[in-house]
Amino acid sequence: MSQKLFILVIIAAASFSQTKAQSATAKDTLSYNRAQIDTLDSQIIDLLGKRMAAARAIGMYKIDHHIGVVQSARFDEVLQNAIKHGTSLGLSEDFIRALYNDIHKESIRQQEELQRTYHH
Repeated sequence: MSQKLFILVIIAAASFSQTKAQSATAKDTLSYNRAQIDTLDSQIIDLLGKRMAAARAIGMYKIDHHIGVVQSARFDEVLQNAIKHGTSLGLSEDFIRALYNDIHKESIRQQEELQRTYHH
């Protein structure tokens, strides 16, 4: 799922780079770039919402199959893939680690909430 997030961010960034901002005034360029950031930020939030929906679906599966919420090996795999991909795009490893640790915390929170609600 994390690869889909980055692929969509790359697609959005690619469309951003194909602009006519070069011929615009400095103020227009600033406004345009800020509008692009606003659009990208909205897409990131939408993608995170979709990622959490997938995490909740996994949480339900874990409840049905009596699997613990935290699967450290899986998180390590996702994190390493994200670091590899993110650093290839010029993002720092520290940034990717912090981002994915926060995403993981939210996934755990949501799955634990499901367990409290639906645990048989």
